[in-house]
Amino acid sequence: MRHPSRFGFGPWRRMAWALACMVAAGSVAAGSAARAQSFLGTGPAERLTVPPTGDALRKPNATPSQAPAQPSTAQGRPPAAEGADAARRTQVQATIAPARRLPAGTRGFRLSGEEDVLQYPVYLTEGQARGGARLRVSYLSAISVAPEGSELTGLVNGTKVGWTRIQAPGAVKVVEFAIPDGVLKAGYNAVTLTASQRHRVDCGIEATYELWTQIDPSRSGLVVAPAADLDLKSLAALEPDESGALPVGLLLNEKPTLPRLERMIGAVQAVAVVSRLARPAVSFGPPLSGRNGVNLLVGTAAEIRGTEGIEDLGPITGPRLALLPPRSTRAPTLVVTGPGPEDVRAAIGQLAAVGDVGGSAPGATLAPLIRGYEVQGGERLELERLGVTSREFNGRLLRTRIELRFPADFVPADYGKAMLHLAGGYAAGLDSSAQIVVDINGRNAASVPLPYARGEVFDDQAIPLPLSLWRPGLNSVEISAQLPNASDKVCDTLSPTARQPRFLFLDRTRLEIPALARAVRSPDLAAVKAGAVPFTASGGRPRLVLPVADRETADAAATLAARLAIAAKRVIDFELVPDAGGTDGGARLVVAPARALNPVTIQSVGLDPDEIRRVWQGRAETVATPGQFGPEGVLTLDRLRRNLPMRCALPPAAVPVSVAPTPTPPTAPAVAPAVAAAPSPRAPPRPSAPETDEELVARWDQTLSGAAFVPTVLREGWTRLANWALRLRSDVTGLIEAPVADVPINPRASLIIAEDSGGTRLGETTVLVTAPNPSMLKASVSCLVDPVVWTRLVGRAAFLDASDGTLTTVEPDRVALIETRTWSLANFRLVSAAWLSLNPGYYVGMTLFMALCLGLATTGLVRQLGRRNS
Repeated sequence: MRHPSRFGFGPWRRMAWALACMVAAGSVAAGSAARAQSFLGTGPAERLTVPPTGDALRKPNATPSQAPAQPSTAQGRPPAAEGADAARRTQVQATIAPARRLPAGTRGFRLSGEEDVLQYPVYLTEGQARGGARLRVSYLSAISVAPEGSELTGLVNGTKVGWTRIQAPGAVKVVEFAIPDGVLKAGYNAVTLTASQRHRVDCGIEATYELWTQIDPSRSGLVVAPAADLDLKSLAALEPDESGALPVGLLLNEKPTLPRLERMIGAVQAVAVVSRLARPAVSFGPPLSGRNGVNLLVGTAAEIRGTEGIEDLGPITGPRLALLPPRSTRAPTLVVTGPGPEDVRAAIGQLAAVGDVGGSAPGATLAPLIRGYEVQGGERLELERLGVTSREFNGRLLRTRIELRFPADFVPADYGKAMLHLAGGYAAGLDSSAQIVVDINGRNAASVPLPYARGEVFDDQAIPLPLSLWRPGLNSVEISAQLPNASDKVCDTLSPTARQPRFLFLDRTRLEIPALARAVRSPDLAAVKAGAVPFTASGGRPRLVLPVADRETADAAATLAARLAIAAKRVIDFELVPDAGGTDGGARLVVAPARALNPVTIQSVGLDPDEIRRVWQGRAETVATPGQFGPEGVLTLDRLRRNLPMRCALPPAAVPVSVAPTPTPPTAPAVAPAVAAAPSPRAPPRPSAPETDEELVARWDQTLSGAAFVPTVLREGWTRLANWALRLRSDVTGLIEAPVADVPINPRASLIIAEDSGGTRLGETTVLVTAPNPSMLKASVSCLVDPVVWTRLVGRAAFLDASDGTLTTVEPDRVALIETRTWSLANFRLVSAAWLSLNPGYYVGMTLFMALCLGLATTGLVRQLGRRNS
């Protein structure tokens, strides 16, 4: 299958495509310059489809998009009329009630392909569930989506609440669906958005990759009343901000001591674990305003004395948790206090244990699935348990996606296979290229053809999936059915055959996971993001190293600690220290700007301090803000079309392009004679004499006969054997003697996260997180903890470009396997098989050694047998 960016149309189809683009672009021509800077723009074509009354919203299939369309152009209208329209639109926008936004998830906010589904668990309090509610969807679609054949549907707890035609190629469109009484429940509710999309002019499989509908998370969600009855058990009802992150404001009136800062970071972790949101956004300073997030007040009774509202708590005689309601424009405040430091720690432990997982049946099921179904090995999973439903499909490319969370100490290697047993069928008349493709984490794992022209119904189509493609933490499995047929070449979307089903997918399809080898690969950032393994290992207390304790660095450190606590599912008892030196204690998490780091600390994780200083010298003074989505503080249409993480919005780095030096004229006096005599770089290469027919035949005959192949194989084999011997000698003499190779620095990176192990224990692990300066460190960490970016964290080091969320990883040269469980023969066998598959040179060497031993033993035995002649 060709990449979608490489396919082409025929001449007549290109003309039709150009005409369709002109029509779609003409309908949104007015106000396009303004729309390029903001979500809704200011032109008359913005199509804000929220009506002033709710009558149209209460019809089952009626949507605001069916209201009379606004004029598509402003030509011929007096300026006064345009000004009146702009004022009216501004007034309508100002009266829109804020929505309970959707939380950020690993799937992001894009519906792509011919059919796709997004699901979000939204927690509501009892009061919010009782009142009237609406589902608001703000979206932007690709210009290739045909409105007459594309639909966007909203469901709440499995109940369809409305649908609309997808027709927003030039500006964000807002629609609302009324939610019937009794559908919402106190606790978790499942909000589902489904899209069925068809291309305007092309029916090929490649064209399906052009179909997308992007949800605007800042304006989408449940329109419900604010949570006036919020309590400690319903902290999951805290509302995220416009990016789907949960703002946590740590109140400070003076610079805290390291012990108090330590307790504050512990309380932030507890809030992150209880709220179940995958992306925290921590800031120290004044209280947060608005209805989003929560203010956090942590300290002993003496440390928080004088704070507004504390007098309402009365005497504090032990560990105390309290939730102060919002006041005017101030967000609710969570108080964690006690008479002494140990009482505050006890209150943090109590906070981590509170919470409610109730709600509707679909919501309670979806809440844990949103982070991936957890497997331990040896399971047999039917896809129905993973939220997949049976369906018939009449398009060209059916994609079904599931997410599984493997243990953090899982060893990915070729020592076993997961078996996918597919159940379903396909219709007659498919093209011979029809096939089923399974991708794991974006890499092809298996391809199965659909060979029968008469069609087939199968109940157990076994597809092996190698374990080497999986990784610790979240894994995405995409099952794609490519279903072309002869009618696609005609591309008559109105013909009856266009609606006939081509594929049947049954939810009894199952996935069998074999027993997994359990050991931690070190260094490997996948184990860090999957379960915070180095910081949760038994042994010494993990240390959080803050060489500088400025506010922005503390924000970044607290955000990282909260994200690691979500991965570990518990509060990590970090010890805050200002220096990474010393041997006591456990694993170290170093968070600091590059200028504040000791060069020895940088070198310990395989980075070159001089190279970092050279690459970042032009960005050291750049001031960055985590929420700078555009010049007006909102996400631009360009970023929305590109599907970029909302908090990844730093200005891109200006990387100088190396230019070849211009040749100096021969008359220049500074040129040495030897240099002047060299050929000019601009001179064309001297053409070589063409080969004769005899020479060509001789070269081909030599290649095909293998005369040149055998020496090459012998030479490569000898080189591999020599390299294996050198590695073996290095391992025998000790790993400490082997120098650590410096990792090349990506010049576009705004943040570096690297890991190195100083030995064979997890407690000796160091993880370094650094950026050019404190403000860029805070902004880049806010981008790093986005679920879409965080799940891609693997390898020995990773370089993050926080302008678009691009993550470049570096694989380790040598990987050690560290045991995490009590020794058992079964796990030892699996870990040994995994180690041998990761080190094929040792496997070959052991095989040859065993063959040699067998030969010597056989020779010795044969010599003792038979009749001997005198």
